[in-house]
Order: sequence, then structure tokens, then C-alpha cells
Amino acid sequence: MSSVTSVARVTRLRAPGRVLAKYLSWRAERIEDPIERLGYLRGSAAYWSRRPFRRALANTKLHRVSAFVAAALLLPIPMITDGAAPRRSVQASSRFDLFANVWTVENTIDHEMYSNGLRIEKRYSAVPREAVPFQRWRMDNGAREESPAPYGIVFHTTESDAGAYQEANNRELRRAADGTLGYVRSRRAYHYVIDRFGRVFRTVPENESANHAGESVWADGTYYFVNMNHSFLGVSFDGQSRGESGKPSVTEPQVMSARLLTDILRSRYRIPAANCVTHAQVSVNPRNMGVGYHTDWSAGFPFAKLGLPENYLTPLPAITLFGFRFEDRYVDLAAEELQDGISAGETNLRVEATRRGLSTAAYRRFLSKRFKEVVDPLRHLDFSESETRSSIQ
Repeated sequence: MSSVTSVARVTRLRAPGRVLAKYLSWRAERIEDPIERLGYLRGSAAYWSRRPFRRALANTKLHRVSAFVAAALLLPIPMITDGAAPRRSVQASSRFDLFANVWTVENTIDHEMYSNGLRIEKRYSAVPREAVPFQRWRMDNGAREESPAPYGIVFHTTESDAGAYQEANNRELRRAADGTLGYVRSRRAYHYVIDRFGRVFRTVPENESANHAGESVWADGTYYFVNMNHSFLGVSFDGQSRGESGKPSVTEPQVMSARLLTDILRSRYRIPAANCVTHAQVSVNPRNMGVGYHTDWSAGFPFAKLGLPENYLTPLPAITLFGFRFEDRYVDLAAEELQDGISAGETNLRVEATRRGLSTAAYRRFLSKRFKEVVDPLRHLDFSESETRSSIQ
């Protein structure tokens, strides 16, 4: 698939949106510094996804598109870069990194209670193992670093098929939750599971790895992460990210509990909002160099309700850093915002290839080789999640 075809397929917006996307891509290609270019793409996506502009795009007639984009030329586009050493001010994202003041109120053998009202159940906790350091790599020089604390959160769904969330199914819902939790504990599949009633269960200690996102890639502008079992915590909603109606089957109690749990974990480990992402955004398949090997939460994740930015807009690091591709199936499932992230990743990759004097295909081969050099030394770790998740699903 050519880069031109790739971008065309992931910008399947209404006509005004397509023209704006082409303009933003054209403008990004004229920014030489890759970090500033990434910041421009992320900032532009965040800026133009605001509700008034999305409504304007939807309502703009095709013959007025050129005037609309001309007006865009005159408006300032905020520069947003994530990470410890951004090139410019991060005013637009910093408001998401004001950490809540949460403390432990009670800690017993069965549960923990926190000052924000969340109770974490312990009765399904796996037997503790020896803690393994979490790991990350520097973007500037590729140096590997370790820490006893996790760097982010990946949100999942168990894809369990439970009954409708109503009083008549109360017994069935409780029995299904117990079965899911027992299985998750036996496979050490996530650090936390939130059941349909909003109860939060810790299934793997936070200082240990869980088998939730093995073959995966993410980056925050300063660091990149691979094999995110050993870098991020896994938090799973018991339910389906795409139920019978095509929408998530998670409940409001689950979302409310997820907000409280996210506040606790981010406060405890100073996790930046940029590193709170969905499984669909990070999952990859090295065998065919494709993104979206698992697609839970490829659409519909309630970022705003969890106090998080719309991270679907982030240019996919797997594409930008390691040349991964996408398949039509993944794009068909992806939210419009995630499609924007794919498009921005493809643009970033194409521009960097041009800057290096390489064709896009040659640059992808170079990045694929770099990915292999990073992950090969990690083969002694549990780098596969397919057995665990296929059984849950």
C-alpha cells in the first residue's frame, strides 16, 4: 500500500474534513524538525477536533470549503508536544496533568479504601511474584531505562459476553463476574478489572508485570515503550468494547469507578495523561508489521469522563517510530479521531522519509529493522498475549 493510498483511506471524512486534512498534511511536510512536526500534528488535531470546529466542518458546503480552509490559514495552531522536555509550551495538555490529591483511608487484608471514595477489592489478587522493573527507551539516543514504577495505563475490555445490565439478570451478572475474575487471576491478565457493577478488583500487584499488552508500542515524545506488559498497568472493563448494538457494553458505574481508579494511579505514579491509552492504539503484530492486532476500545472510549484528553488523536507511534502499517479492517473499526491519529502517523513517517532522502518503502524497512533490534533482546520475557486474550474473548 502506497503512502498516498494510506493517507487517502484514513481521511475518509466528509469533503470539508478531507480538504482540511490535506492542508494540515501539506503544512506539516514543511516543518523540518520531527519533534516540532509531531507537535504540530497533535496540536492541529486537538484544535480542529473541538466541538465548534467539528460542527462547522459537518455543516460547510463543498463550494465553501476553499474559503473555510483559507480562514484556517489565518488562525493560530497551538503547538503541543508531550514529554519531560517539550520544545514549546504545553499549555493545552498541562491541565490534564494536575494530579488529584488522593490518599489511602483504610488498608485491610480484603480491601483498600481511598479518600476519593473508591474501594479496591483484593479477594481475587494473584499470589505475588518477584517484582520486575518497568522499562522504557529514550527517543533521542535509544538508551534503555528501568524504574520500579509503571509509566502509563492501557485500558482494555475483557470481551466477556454477559447478560443485559438489568435487575432481572443480577445473579447471572454476579456469576459471570466471578468467572471472569477467576480466569483473569489465573492468567495474570490485567492489574485491575472493573466489573459491571463498578466494583474494582486488583488482580496483579502494581509492581509486577501483567499479560495484558505484550506486543505493543507507544511513545510520549521523550520516551518510547515496547512490550508494554513491562511498562504500563493494564486496567480492564468487564464487558465488550463493541456490543450487539455496536457500542461499548460497559456501564456508567464502571466509567465512574474507572475515573476514580485513574486518578489514584496517576497520582501515585505521576503518570502523564498522554500515557493513558487504549489497547487498540498500542497493539501490533510484528509478524505482518500491522497495527491493531487487538482492537478493543478502537472506538467509544470515554476519555473525557475519565478526565483525560482525546488520545485517539495522537499520531500512532507504531507507524511513526517503527514503520508499522494498518489494514482496512482496523480503519473500519476505528473511531474518526483514531483515523486522524493514523493519518497523522502516516504523514509523519512520509515526511521523515523525505527528509532522509529515502522512499517511504525504504524508510519502513529501516524502521522495521530497528524494531527488531529493540525487541529481540526481550524474547526472554513473556512477549505474547495471544493465548491469554483469545481465551478471554
